[in-house]
Amino acid sequence: MRKLTIPVVFVLLTALSSGCEPRGNDDTESTKPVHCTVIVDGPKADEDRDNFAGRVRYRCATPGAEKLTLKIKLERRDGDVWRSVASRTHTLKGKQTYAAELKYQSKDLSLTCRSGTFRTVVDWSRTSRKDTEGDNLISGAVKDPCRPPIFG
Repeated sequence: MRKLTIPVVFVLLTALSSGCEPRGNDDTESTKPVHCTVIVDGPKADEDRDNFAGRVRYRCATPGAEKLTLKIKLERRDGDVWRSVASRTHTLKGKQTYAAELKYQSKDLSLTCRSGTFRTVVDWSRTSRKDTEGDNLISGAVKDPCRPPIFG
């Protein structure tokens, strides 16, 4: 049993310490589109509580998307209707869209603090190898994002 344990432990340690990073579609002959992940975060106040921002995090596999478009909006609830109070569009290409495994790049949209209920919305699209993919993502609603927390 002891003779079997040592090789198994060695193989396990080698695999865990190899620091491998999954590669994307680096093969220039490949027709498979590059995969991108986009995540939207709800509005959050800065440390001084002077401003708040909605953040969009993103990453694409190597070599990056030909084009990744992020249309970010901060919306405020007005009764039963959500109204856009700020927006910005970012168009990113190639290496600008790439992030290492388990890491993200991000884009923020900020406003000065004000009362109300807000959310972050992103309409995104990715173009890669003649394929387009996209979605509309909406964060949860945050009431008065600059208000200090009740407990600490």
